[in-house]
Amino acid sequence: MKKQWMQWIQYAFGYNRTEAKGFILLLMLLFTYFSIYLYIWLSPSKSSLAFTQNQLNQNSELVSLIETAENPPSRFKSFEKKEEEAHSSIPIRLHSFDPNVASVEELEELGMPPWLAKRIDRFKSKGGKFFKKEDLLKVYDFPETLYQKLIPYITISVPQNDKFAKRSFILQEKTPKTPAKFDLNTVDTTRLIQLKGIGSKLAARIVKYRDVLGSFVSTSQIREVYGLDSLVVEEILRYGYINNPQVRKINVNESSFEQMKHPYLKPYIAKAIVNFRNQHGKFQSIQDLKAIKLLTPDIIQKLEPYLSF
Repeated sequence: MKKQWMQWIQYAFGYNRTEAKGFILLLMLLFTYFSIYLYIWLSPSKSSLAFTQNQLNQNSELVSLIETAENPPSRFKSFEKKEEEAHSSIPIRLHSFDPNVASVEELEELGMPPWLAKRIDRFKSKGGKFFKKEDLLKVYDFPETLYQKLIPYITISVPQNDKFAKRSFILQEKTPKTPAKFDLNTVDTTRLIQLKGIGSKLAARIVKYRDVLGSFVSTSQIREVYGLDSLVVEEILRYGYINNPQVRKINVNESSFEQMKHPYLKPYIAKAIVNFRNQHGKFQSIQDLKAIKLLTPDIIQKLEPYLSF
């Protein structure tokens, strides 16, 4: 029985006899460790009872914290109430205003809450400007109902020195650039970051995966790059193509275990290929790899463009 297990492990994992013995010893040690662990865990002791009591105390403290969060002390409620009353005490006076020059106090008079008026003021202090009425809705959390009420009173006056900026902004909106087609095997990061949703990190990751792969042979392989969502993949497939790829191949009969580095070749599979070759001789074609049980038809199909014999 032991001999059969030894032969099965050698065949399945590509181990020699010494490695197989070490693997069996490791399994025995793991089984002993977990047996001792289960015995200690299932045995009742004072320490476990103390831990349970400590856990109950922590749970009671957690419940207390949740109740405090749901029912804050009266001092916090009174502060919030005073802030709301202070804002509600400001009389609403609708009048014509220019959001580019209106102060925080003027914006509050129009019915804007203090946080919104201050947010608009911070936007302007950083150089932001409103060129049309609809630009107000670009302010984060600007209420649609408030905007509809203020439309008749909004007047936008662009300063003379800002007219050129406004004109160029409108032209950019009307004439968006259409990216040109590119070969996925020759494109660089500068070209990739022009696509929607791709920054410098994703662009570098795409180029790096292409280099490790040894060139793309199918556009669908772009889906294998880590971190690309479906929208980014669609954007790449829309402009990317593959034409006469120069694939870097691995010689199965000459390469050592260290030389068989490829995204489709796991280390244990590469080791199984080398051991099988040493025991049975060189491979004649891709069909010979089917004798290695660890290589599924799907893996063989993906590897075929990257192997030579």
